[in-house]
Amino acid sequence: MEKACAVEIYAVAFKSIEDLNRILTVSRGRCSEEKYEQLREGVGRTIGEIQMGILEALISELPELDDLHP
Repeated sequence: MEKACAVEIYAVAFKSIEDLNRILTVSRGRCSEEKYEQLREGVGRTIGEIQMGILEALISELPELDDLHP
């Protein structure tokens, strides 16, 4: 994969994680605790999939990508 392409994919995937985390910020205190926990679990699973299925796959090919975001 071209490095520029990998960098762009990495940035989009990382932004997706930030957006998913925003779901929790928006919903905290605005829905039942049960619904919040359901959302939290879904967000966590989805972030895990992005992390393992996309980010780690890119980092295994281009380890320097890991330095792009904290």
